Amino acid sequence: MRKLFSRQLIEARHEMLSIFEALDLTLHDAITAFNTGDKKLANKAKKKTLQIDARCANLEAVCYNLIATQSPVASDFRLLQTIIYVNFNLQRVSDHIRSIARGAKAKAKAEVEIPAELIELIDREAGYVYRVMGASISCLVNNDLAEMRALITLDEPVHDVYEEFFRVYNRIVSADDPAPENYDHLRRAIMTSRYLERISSVSVEIATRLTFLLTGQRLSASDIAESDEDELESLRVPSGEGVILEPKNDARYVAALPLDEVGEDLKRLIESVQNGDDDEDDE
Repeated sequence: MRKLFSRQLIEARHEMLSIFEALDLTLHDAITAFNTGDKKLANKAKKKTLQIDARCANLEAVCYNLIATQSPVASDFRLLQTIIYVNFNLQRVSDHIRSIARGAKAKAKAEVEIPAELIELIDREAGYVYRVMGASISCLVNNDLAEMRALITLDEPVHDVYEEFFRVYNRIVSADDPAPENYDHLRRAIMTSRYLERISSVSVEIATRLTFLLTGQRLSASDIAESDEDELESLRVPSGEGVILEPKNDARYVAALPLDEVGEDLKRLIESVQNGDDDEDDE
């Protein structure tokens, strides 16, 4: 029974990572659809988020069933709590991406042109968000507290572009005085920038939960900001038999991520998976 429980824990963890990967890729589609006016791609992204929601609901049910039937303790319970917490926040990310896709679909249907300067800012903000999401996934795969701590710095440019978006928007509106019917389309651009900002913040929240899994303490990135490598290692507590953390194996479930958006350690692991270097380990 314990071997089965351990396998189910591993499968739940892998599903969590796979859902995160799917959301990252779907966000790429939603932003591309918004910027290019691709109605078909926007609809595809929207449908994908609904499928992801169903996966999140199933993962939540699996975790609560394991808690109810297996009475996990110590690190096993922390892993399940972590998966449930991450899964909840992944559903929040899915909601935001679906909203972006809806806005993209409405924009394409109306065949309106958003000022190029705003589109450029959305594209730039999205680029920073992709890196935050990639780094958050890297933290979860590598179980790296130092990498998690660096997320605060990665998140800052997202907020900077978000603030710049409003300055540019106000200048454009003041100068051009758009027709009333065009305000709804401009608001969609504002909301897209806002959703991106929220996705970045939620991704940081997700990765920060790693401290609870690895240390048993609810520490934020700022709580460990001044800690050196030795201090971070001293915070870790032993994992139980059921909590098997294998970055090389976990990397398989995020192997579709763009390599330029993840950390160097995860990039090497993904390249190893893609090159089939882990075949011997599986045997």
